[in-house]
Order: sequence, then structure tokens, then C-alpha cells
Amino acid sequence: MSDVGENLLRNKGPSEAKSFIVGLERGRVWAEDYADYFSVREWSELDVDELPYINLPSDEEMYFRILSTESELEWRAYLKGWVAGVKEIVGKY
Repeated sequence: MSDVGENLLRNKGPSEAKSFIVGLERGRVWAEDYADYFSVREWSELDVDELPYINLPSDEEMYFRILSTESELEWRAYLKGWVAGVKEIVGKY
């Protein structure tokens, strides 16, 4: 995670902006380093606002839970950021 993400996690209080940015960075990492092209493509086509609940890939959901123990994160904002990060990476293909 970047220095910005690390600094934001030091802030223990909840914040939609913090949650979005941390999710954005984590979505980029997942799309670049862990996922295959088809998974990235599938996730990049999701519209978070249209779905009541989305389960992240299992390792990513665990990562969210770990980050949430360090600093309070808001699920919906994190999820929106995560998908936005994936969409950024799919644009590079």
C-alpha cells in the first residue's frame, strides 16, 4: 500500500473518503498482482450502486477485515473504491 494509504490507516475514526482511498489502492494491487485478466474484466463491469451487497474475492474480503482492525473502515465506501481501483487497471490492458 502507498504512503497515503498507510497514513490514512493511522486515523482510527471512520471516514468515507479514507475508506474509499484505501479500497482504491487495494483494488489496484489486487488487479495488478493477484487477479487474472478475466477476473479483472468481470469486476470492472460491476456497478456497486446497483447491487445491494457484493462479496469481494475471499482473500480480499479477509484483507478488508484485517485493515478494519487497524482502522475503522466503511464497507460501502471501501467497496466503491476497490472497484474503482480495478477499473483503473483494466483501462491499462
